[in-house]
Amino acid sequence: MRAYVVFSSTEPVLVVSRQSIRSRPVLDELRRIGCLKFIAREVPIEQVQCLYGRLYDIIEEAIDRGCPLRVLDYNGRRIFRWIPFSDFGPAFRKEMSPAADTTSGPPTNTAAKAAPATNQPADTSLRWPLVEGSIHALR
Repeated sequence: MRAYVVFSSTEPVLVVSRQSIRSRPVLDELRRIGCLKFIAREVPIEQVQCLYGRLYDIIEEAIDRGCPLRVLDYNGRRIFRWIPFSDFGPAFRKEMSPAADTTSGPPTNTAAKAAPATNQPADTSLRWPLVEGSIHALR
């Protein structure tokens, strides 16, 4: 197992995968959830196991059932409080085109409202999927 802190257009998230962040299935999953441009840094999996306990075990079971990647934590403050920068591995940068995945298309947010009529362009950035109880569900 591997764990990565992923920095994208929204707050940092902690993801877990059996494969490298550079592998095609993991990149495809990141693309599917709308993370097209990001910087990822590996963190020690043993530390993540200790910090997250049973939640880590649940995520690991989901990965064992075939998910290439799962989000373990989407709270950037908690991630930064629990994992010191000295434990971050080297940075991996990636910028992907949404056109590479023609089967599923970008995720849609059914809760999104129409942008108000202004001279500013609408925010078309994609967000991490809404998770019940997450801070994103409050936005």
